[in-house]
Parts: sequence; structure tokens; C-alpha cells
Amino acid sequence: MTIIHKSIRIIDYEAQQVTPRETPETFDTYVAELINHISGNTSVREYKTRSNATEVIGCILSMCANQTDENYVSGKMDIMAHRLLLKETEAQKQIHRTKTTVQKGSLVQVLLFDENAEKYEYLLAKVEHTKWVDDSDFTFKTGFSKDKKTMWKSCLFDLSDLTANEFYAKVYSDTKAQYWSNGFLELDEMNSDESNTQRAFQAIDAALGYGFKGITRPDYTIIRNHFIGYFKNNEHIDYPSMVNSILENYQPVDTDLTPEEVQSMSERIQTIRVKLLEQPEKKKFDSQFNAVSSAINARIRRVYPINDGIDLKVTRAITDLSSTIQSVEENGIRYIKVRTNNDDTYCRFHF
Repeated sequence: MTIIHKSIRIIDYEAQQVTPRETPETFDTYVAELINHISGNTSVREYKTRSNATEVIGCILSMCANQTDENYVSGKMDIMAHRLLLKETEAQKQIHRTKTTVQKGSLVQVLLFDENAEKYEYLLAKVEHTKWVDDSDFTFKTGFSKDKKTMWKSCLFDLSDLTANEFYAKVYSDTKAQYWSNGFLELDEMNSDESNTQRAFQAIDAALGYGFKGITRPDYTIIRNHFIGYFKNNEHIDYPSMVNSILENYQPVDTDLTPEEVQSMSERIQTIRVKLLEQPEKKKFDSQFNAVSSAINARIRRVYPINDGIDLKVTRAITDLSSTIQSVEENGIRYIKVRTNNDDTYCRFHF
């Protein structure tokens, strides 16, 4: 992989400035690491351009056609940096009353050629920049971090055919902000948020059902409830992070299990976790999307038979599930005990 052109520009929407920074030779190593990180990042979404004439892709194609002209290339990179400044300024005006701010950062741009795939690629990445004190002269300096965790947004364009009318890109964003993909890049998602939400939850539901098939332990109910709550309480879904946060350190809750059974159940749950992490590729949904909770309302509902003529219907995630619904046994008779906050219902059954 050969880096043909590279640049870094600090985007400061408060000062309304775009400031170029020097890119020393050591920057190539950082860029290579960044490309590898993005290429292997599962938390990306597939997008496509609206045409080949929108500003960002138009600038990129012009750069490819005039890549030997350093001034021309630099000018196009400047145009894209100033476009990002404009879109960040607009986004900040829209959210200033919410007491949140658009993250300040530097825009990394790289035109590169992949010899193995015989194609051009173009990287745009917004990374954190910070101030530090230079020990040599005790002055404040500004720069960017080499930590990949401070890469807030990225886009990697596939330029396999420079004459195409439509181009594809892998986009990462750490928030649900639309100014990056929609405003700045002018891209359309390949899968809608609603479609992603439906497919992801269906995949989770199916994997849990198969993984716990024939097992009537409470862990299935608890884990499913955790996933429902995650979809309902998080606007932005990073699918691998969600799966790992719920299952990676999960411990079986059934106190009736023997140590051997606990170990077996733990292994089963980790097998389910691995299967779930494979689902975006298998079921064709993005690893990152904005949750549309209404899209899974119908699938959330569960009806549990209690007794002849009595069913328990669960319609949403239940906070503190174990203290809201419990099974108990008294004098050899089994009961389902449900905590209520409805006075009328309580009084009607207060025999």
C-alpha cells in the first residue's frame, strides 16, 4: 500500500479556522496503522455516494486525475477541510441549547494506492487533537493522539473504478451525529436504521432461542431482557460493544446449579456470544446504527402461560427484572409472584 498524498488540518469551528499541520515521515506509520485499524474495524456502516459530483467525492476524483500537481491536490484537500468546518459550525448551532458540543479534532486525509487490489482508496478521519506543554521551551503545542480510541469518525472510499457513477465507502462514527455522513460526506446508508434494528434484533432473538433450546433456566430471560433494554435505552448501537457488554462477563444466576453446571452454562453463553458477533456479516446488517425502537416492538412481546385461563404478557424491557417477577414455591405449590404498581389490579386480587 503506497501513500500518495497525506495531510492533517486542525478544524476549529469556534475560531472559524482551518490550520494545516506538517506531516513528518513518521506520520506514514501512523497512517498505515490507521488504515489497518479501519479496515479491520467491525463497527462500520456501508454507504454509497449520491452521485459522482457531490463536493467530497468530486474533489477526490479530481485529485486522482491530477495527483502529480501538489498545489492542486492541496487545494482540493483545503476545500474538503473547509466543508467540514462549515458542517461542524452548522451542527454546533443546532445542538448548542442541549449543552453538548461537536467534538473538536483534526481532519486526516490520505490518498493511497493498494497494489494487491490494484485500486485507489481515500481516507478521511477525524481524530482528537489536544494541547500539551513542550518541555524544551515550555510553550503550548497542539497535536493529535496516536491512540485509535480517539478516532471519532472515519470514511474509507473504495475507488476501484474512477469512472464509476457511484462509489462505496465504509464509515465509522462514535455518535449518531448526521453531519459527518449526511452533511459533510453526502452519503446514503446502504441499510436503513429501521432495517438494521429489525435484522439485528431478529438475529439476537434467533441465536438466543437456539442457544438455550431445551433449557428452561432464567438466564435466557435475563439476557433477552438486557438486549431489549439496550435497544430501548441507547440511541446509537455499536453492535459488537453491545454484545460484549452484556455477555462477555455474564455469570449464570441460577443458584440451583452445581459448579459443573455453572461451568457448562458459562461456556454455552460464551458460545452464544461468539455466534452473535458473527451475525452482522451473516444476516447482512451494519455493526453500527441508530436504534429505531418501534421497529422491534412486535418482537419484544412474550406471552408466558401461567395456569388455565391465565397468561403473563411482557411487552417491554423490565427494569430490575428479578425483583419484579419471581417464581416461588410454598408448601409444594409453585407460584409466579409479580410486583405491581397498579392499585386497582392489586385490590381486585386482594382476597
